[in-house]
Amino acid sequence: MTSFLITGAPYPNKALNGGNGRSGEKGQTGHRGMSGYNSLSHSFFCLTMPSDGGIGGTGTNGLPGGAGIKGNPAPPTTLNLGIVKFHITISVGGGPGQNGGAGGNGGAGGPGGDPGGPDPHGCCPKARPGNQGRGGAGGSGGNSGGGGDGATVFANYTKFEGNGSISPSTFKGLPGIPGSGGIGGNISGDNGPKGAAGSLGTASNVIVRQRG
Repeated sequence: MTSFLITGAPYPNKALNGGNGRSGEKGQTGHRGMSGYNSLSHSFFCLTMPSDGGIGGTGTNGLPGGAGIKGNPAPPTTLNLGIVKFHITISVGGGPGQNGGAGGNGGAGGPGGDPGGPDPHGCCPKARPGNQGRGGAGGSGGNSGGGGDGATVFANYTKFEGNGSISPSTFKGLPGIPGSGGIGGNISGDNGPKGAAGSLGTASNVIVRQRG
């Protein structure tokens, strides 16, 4: 048995991934505490409490993944098979679409700001560091390329002898795999959505003809 596969060449690589987001800025430093002096009791007291550090900045979002390219079409072909003495299969269809690129990861939230310093005489309670900022969202996955278009293939033969026969079949080019969404940055960044799948390629046709 002899087989012919006529299709578009697949892409060796997927589309480019999206770039990752940047980390957020560090939060602002809190204000220093202040102490006062009570002349009646001859003692120091907390006049102004030190403030907590500011919340860190939000990370930037990841960039979307690249979109896949439409698959390569099946090449129009004419097969001159002559006298067919055995079984021949002919399969024709467009090539697969390119896979979409993955979305970039979101940047991490910035670190919390440093707490405000203590008052000079240690009368005030200590301030706390700021909370980490929210992470950036992951980038969207790239859409996959649609399947390649089909073609018309002619299979010419002179005659059949013995077990000779020709079995044609066709298929539609498949879309590539959509890109995955990027991961949200630490903390609490949303994950990016997966890309959408492309469409199927157009149909092919195999015409078997006896030519003397």
